Amino acid sequence: MPDDIIALQQLRKQYYEVLAIDDVDLCIAAGEIYGLIGPNGAGKTTLLRILATTLEPTAGRALIEGRDVWRDPVATRAIIGFMPDFFQLYGRLKVWELLTYFGIAHRMSGRSLRQRVDEVISLTDLQEKRDSFVRGLSRGMTQRLGLGRAILHRPRVLLLDEPASGLDPMARRSLFGVLQRIHAEGSTILISSHILGELSELCTAVGIMHNGRFLESGRTQEIIRKISPHRKIELRLAGGAEQAGNVLAAHPAVSSMRAGENTIHFLFDGTDEQLAELNAALVRAGAAVALLGETETSLHELYFAIAERDASHAPAE
Repeated sequence: MPDDIIALQQLRKQYYEVLAIDDVDLCIAAGEIYGLIGPNGAGKTTLLRILATTLEPTAGRALIEGRDVWRDPVATRAIIGFMPDFFQLYGRLKVWELLTYFGIAHRMSGRSLRQRVDEVISLTDLQEKRDSFVRGLSRGMTQRLGLGRAILHRPRVLLLDEPASGLDPMARRSLFGVLQRIHAEGSTILISSHILGELSELCTAVGIMHNGRFLESGRTQEIIRKISPHRKIELRLAGGAEQAGNVLAAHPAVSSMRAGENTIHFLFDGTDEQLAELNAALVRAGAAVALLGETETSLHELYFAIAERDASHAPAE
């Protein structure tokens, strides 16, 4: 597809007996924030390193903007930014000095370099640390500086391997806010993370990896509908729990009821209009409905549902 900025074609990476990437085909559209989800050893880091031109695939092709990354690594590096899980920065340099150093490495100079360094410092919320030495930065600030280094040359594709690893909740929120601003500037972002809660808010699409292959890939809501076509509904009550239970038990579109202390969760196979009719039936029966609404499936739930489905379909040994 012409709008695909990243394409994998039968991509394979094998380390002796270990198959890290298993003949993967994948397309990622320009402008996505695409989340790679999966346990350690799923192949996320290997995939990112291949795209970043630091690891040669065993077979197949990895393309960025139609260019084979391994056959043309120099041209590829001009349009990508890569932030690995573990990286080193020069601690004896100040923040602005380090960014200037890497800007020069990208053949930037003069006024345009100074302006870009100022822009990146502002974009990554490091204004107050501009003249601070790198070695004195906190973990969160170091991550933001590493991200700034990766975006100095305005890459069209940004590859991030566990960028929020080791950060506290406030530092993670700050980092993801920076990523949203970078995305707004036009970058396509491919990010791996095991912190699924933040990814669900950040990403426009996800790929769920396991044992070197993709179990599912696409928009989160599309995957949810594919895995579980039923809608998850939460009913909160101020009274009339027995009446509500009777109405729900008799409704043909309701299944898998779970009752708590003033709440009932259930699956619903119907339209918004039918849900509104159900709400009216509950009220007529005497249930004091405080809330009736659809709940979102978290990425945690989605990942485990897909993993369980995949395991149940696997052939017995």
